Amino acid sequence: MVLWLSIRWWYGTGWQWAVQRAIVDRLQWCNEAFSISALARTLFAPFKQTYSKSSGSLDLRIHAFLDNVISRCVGIVSRLFIILAGLTACLFVLVTGALFVILWPLAPVSPLLSLVMIAVGVGR
Repeated sequence: MVLWLSIRWWYGTGWQWAVQRAIVDRLQWCNEAFSISALARTLFAPFKQTYSKSSGSLDLRIHAFLDNVISRCVGIVSRLFIILAGLTACLFVLVTGALFVILWPLAPVSPLLSLVMIAVGVGR
């Protein structure tokens, strides 16, 4: 009875649990850790909100314009690197999670599989 319940859980509810933990939860954590959506929304915002007011003489306006352009360029580059790192991490989580979910049904039979492989002579 216990064996049947264990097998039923492993290939039913357990498999759903594995998908939730290995893929969904980790992708949510990855998105929160890198704040990909927030970085994409503020991609063209100035870096650390450092920008100059453009009022006064032409020289001050040009200086403020260049400060703002440089600040935005630094912001774009830094945010793009973080977004790319986050997407790479999400891809890694997706691939390893999918591999985990694919191998999940083989875990209960792995001791038997190893005995068969020993009997056949794999690894000699």
